[in-house]
Amino acid sequence: MVAFRRLSFGYGQRPVIDSVSFEIPTGQVVALMGGSGVGKTTLLRLISGLVVPSQGIVEVFGQPLEPHHQGRLYEVRRRLGLLFQFGALFTDLTCFENVAFPIREHTNLSESMLRDLVLLKLECVGLRGAAQLKPAEISGGMARRVALARAIALDPELILYDEPFAGLDPISLGVTANLIRGLNSALGATSIVVTHDVAETFAIADRIFVFAPSPTGAKLAAQGTPDELRVSEDPFVRQFLDGRMDGPVRFHYPAAPLHQALGLSENR
Repeated sequence: MVAFRRLSFGYGQRPVIDSVSFEIPTGQVVALMGGSGVGKTTLLRLISGLVVPSQGIVEVFGQPLEPHHQGRLYEVRRRLGLLFQFGALFTDLTCFENVAFPIREHTNLSESMLRDLVLLKLECVGLRGAAQLKPAEISGGMARRVALARAIALDPELILYDEPFAGLDPISLGVTANLIRGLNSALGATSIVVTHDVAETFAIADRIFVFAPSPTGAKLAAQGTPDELRVSEDPFVRQFLDGRMDGPVRFHYPAAPLHQALGLSENR
């Protein structure tokens, strides 16, 4: 479904991803995990053509992505759905109209068919009863589920989730995790989930890719099924999964010694 071939990317002079290569199989729920700042969300941006690789190739649906070819890029985007980290709902539109938006943009369905389709999508996420409410009138967890209904409005083959569990209470988190797994099976889709939540991710993912930071940009540290990663002895994997303070990843972002930044001598 998606492949990265020796892909590198950076923002200006700051390297983010360093020559990673891996493939995401069709029909699976795949998680991209790692500490903050290792480029997980950037990988989603690369898949959707929002940014362009510095080096290497991104393949989507078996073909190299061409971000500079607008027509082909839009064809790819029509086949994928994206759940933004904070939902990104249109605040002045009702939940119904938020979900209807991509359908109106990309199809010529009649209003009656559109209405039925939107209500079915809202039913999938348990929010048909909130159809006429606006985002400000529902909870953050409910807004995330409306955004999920919008992401699957066109029955995408590929669904990208950017931190779908962030800020959710335990009940909403469990509901969202089950929705991701259930919708992937119901739609026959492939799902790519960027997340830090180890427990819920290990419960729903078929395969997990773990990224580790390095001075030249993030590298792929490990990959495998949840069961394979549970028994991994890799120091970074163990530090990340167990939440250890000590390990390869340091708390402080690389910087000059503090006494130099403060203009003090080393002995003070």
